Order: sequence, then structure tokens, then C-alpha cells
Amino acid sequence: MNYSINKFFHFKGYFVQKIERNDLQTIIRLLPRRKTAHCPKCGKRSNALYENGVLRKVKHSRYEGKPVSVLIPKRRFFCKCCNIPFSEQIDWISFKERTTNSFSTETISVLRNSSFSAIQEMYGTSYQFLSKNLKGLDMSVPWPEGELILGFDEHSYAKRHMMVTITELKTKTLLAILPHYSKEAVIEYLSSRTEEERGRVRELCFDMKFKQRKTVESFFPEASTVVDKFHVLSYLTSLIDSDRKIIAPKITSFENIRQIMRRPEGRLNGKEKAILDSMFAEYPDLKERWLIYQKLSSFYRLRSKEEARICLQEIKRDMSALERSYTRNFLGTLERLEEEILNYFDNRTTNAFTEGVHTKIKMIKRTSFGFRNIEIYIKKVMLAFIPITIILDQFLPH
Repeated sequence: MNYSINKFFHFKGYFVQKIERNDLQTIIRLLPRRKTAHCPKCGKRSNALYENGVLRKVKHSRYEGKPVSVLIPKRRFFCKCCNIPFSEQIDWISFKERTTNSFSTETISVLRNSSFSAIQEMYGTSYQFLSKNLKGLDMSVPWPEGELILGFDEHSYAKRHMMVTITELKTKTLLAILPHYSKEAVIEYLSSRTEEERGRVRELCFDMKFKQRKTVESFFPEASTVVDKFHVLSYLTSLIDSDRKIIAPKITSFENIRQIMRRPEGRLNGKEKAILDSMFAEYPDLKERWLIYQKLSSFYRLRSKEEARICLQEIKRDMSALERSYTRNFLGTLERLEEEILNYFDNRTTNAFTEGVHTKIKMIKRTSFGFRNIEIYIKKVMLAFIPITIILDQFLPH
């Protein structure tokens, strides 16, 4: 029985003397198996007990909804070689700490999906303890093997402070979060990768407004660039919506007209079609713009790049025929990013995983009630995406 308890709680070098349980906690009294200890200075064993010391209470884990603590005698020995007394060191407890290594790994693993305040209340620990352990983790993610497709996007840390999110889209891996949306931050991270890793990158995926695109492309001269299709469609619909407010400013009775116009024609129900028909009968100019959006939506469902190139030329001709409007501004975007848009048909790459990462980041920020420290923020976000087996294998200093 004693062996099973030791195996379960990892009490290396000790055996259980007594277990006390109450409504608040579980306390396990331990006794050392050896009557000797290693001298930290010379490394030799000593059997000269200098002082038995008082019992030392150390937090260990949580079991059946209650915190588990251990009581260990704080023994001191006398080294005859060094001629000095020394305190006994325990492998699974860091020097001068009141928690075991298992307590550190357990709180960090639970912190992946919880807030700091929840873990503090659950384990009776402090924010300083959790943040210190979190800072001690190595969050550098190795790039996967084989050909790589990198996704780049920005997200907000606080107000106007933007950060860069870097993902590997083929294996759906979060690689890094850069602390600043700047050229220097991008160069520093990409320069830290080896030439072999950079040579395996085949595609780069951006949104239309990513400011550091040229900087990233300079590190991958042989990689093709893809503009995310969601941002292309979203930009066009925002321009059409601006035209709608000018062409038909009095349309307010139709329910959710903005969302209806953004929907592909094949996914409209009978009621939504009737709403559009009545609106287009009164405003035919609005229908012209809506048809252009439907063509662009169908454009991304084409099978080959050659068909897509022909379809894109038709869309550009339709836009050229429009009179002055916000929608016509999209023509310049198509001409400027034509090859990047058509590169989508090589591997049908999108930045959907990166956007999903941002959705989870927003959830982490809400559950944590915001962050004040950039390093803690990045570590907390990366913790949610790194496999827990990698986290548990690391040594967690206090």
C-alpha cells in the first residue's frame, strides 16, 4: 500500500508515515528512507546527523477537490570532508521552496484552459508564483518537417498595440507571436530560423493589409504569395455596402439586408430572395454590384487556375463598366494583387487556421480579464497551443 501511494504521488526516497484528511485539505507525513545525505559542495555522502529540524510543510497537488500537502522533516547533516553543516536536498522539491515540482507542473497544465484568478483560488497559490513558472517555460516551437506553408496576420494586444501571429497552415501549428507589429520584430524572428528551415517554405499567406509583407517575402524569395480569399470577399462586400447606403439610403425595413447581400445566391431562402428581388426592382444599379460579388464568390469555387484567370478578367470588365462608385475602387486592388489572388488555386491555401487562433486568443483574453505584461500574455497564449507533453517534460524553476 505504501509503495502504491509513493508511486502515485512520486515521493522518491520517502515513505508515507501517516495520512490526515479533513474538510479542507489532505496532509501526508513522510519519513526519509536513507540515513545519509549528499553534501552539495563535495558530493560525498554523510551519515552525521547535525540537526533533525522541524517539519516542513510543502504544497504538492490537488486530489478529490482538495489540496494535498506533505510534511517532511527538515534534516541537516555535517560533512566531515568540508567541515561544514548542510541541509538535505530533495530531488522533487526545489531548494528553499514551499511547493514540489509536481505542484508547479500541475498548476501550469491547468492554467492552459483557465484564468490566473481561478488557479489561485483552486490551488491556494499566488499570481507571482504562476507568472514566475510561466516565464521559466521555453515556448519556442520548432518548425515542422517537410514543405511549409506559413500564415501571417496581426491581432490586437491592447488598444492600438498590435502583434504578429505566425502559423504553419499545413500542419495547423502556431509557431510564434511577435511582441510588436514592426519590421524589426519580423526580421528578428525570421533571422533566428535556419536557412534549411526557410528553404522549405513553399507558400506565404497574408491578408490584404499586412504591412510587413515585403519584409517577410525577402526571407523567402522562392515562395509564392497567396492573399487570403476571406479578406478579398470581405473587402468587396464592404465597398458594395458603402454604395448601398448611397444608392438606397431609405432601405431600412428589410431585415438584416447587409448580411443577406453577403450570402452566396445558392444559399438564399425564399424569403431572402423575395427581399432582394423587390429591392433590385427599385434599384437596378445595386443589382449590378451584387452580381459582381456573386461572380467573385463563384470564382473561388472554380477548379483550375486557367478558368479562374478568365473569370477574373470578366469581373474586372464588369467593374470597369460601373460609374463612379466605391465598388469600382476594387478594380485597382484586383490589378495590383491579381497573381496573389490566383495563387490560391495552386493549393487552395487560406488563413482560416490563423483566424481561428485569433478567435481562441480573444477567448483567453476574456477569461483572463486582460493582461498587463506582454511576456506573460505571449506565454499564456502559446501555452494553450503547445502540446501538454512538451510542457510537462520541461524543468520548471520557481
